[in-house]
Amino acid sequence: MLTLQVVQLKPNPLGKDRGRAGATAAQLGGEWIDLRNTGFAAIDLAGVEIHHVAYGAGGTESRWEKVASLLGRLDGGRVLRVHAGQRRDLSVLLPEDRTGADLHSFTGSDAYVWNNRQGDTALVWLPASSQEVDRAAYGPNPPEGAVFTRYGSMLMVQAGHAAPLL
Repeated sequence: MLTLQVVQLKPNPLGKDRGRAGATAAQLGGEWIDLRNTGFAAIDLAGVEIHHVAYGAGGTESRWEKVASLLGRLDGGRVLRVHAGQRRDLSVLLPEDRTGADLHSFTGSDAYVWNNRQGDTALVWLPASSQEVDRAAYGPNPPEGAVFTRYGSMLMVQAGHAAPLL
């Protein structure tokens, strides 16, 4: 059994996050998901995928869409942060987007991933065995810059932890 769990997600980084035009590397990398190995033993991430709910032009039809394919190994208790965007040197990211994770990876595409208007669900998936490993969801219109933490199967902003002010 794969012991990988969605523990945090930052779906709406500060600043405009619609489309690719004008998005800086720091803005793209400011959208991320944290996955924790909740077990004690290291796990091989080869073959593990992250998916989310993608919506059609009308915003009503939805489908699962792959965000990233993972590689490497994650030791027990460690956290992997997967940032939106092409692989970059971590120095281009804001300090708050670098801290809090043991390892960093990127989606490989300079595009934002997580939905704002409709909310979204993060799914950890093993396509080879059609096995769902984990999922967690958040509601519509996440505040800019807020980090969502897992409570049960939901991702929510911690009480008393408002989004940073511009």
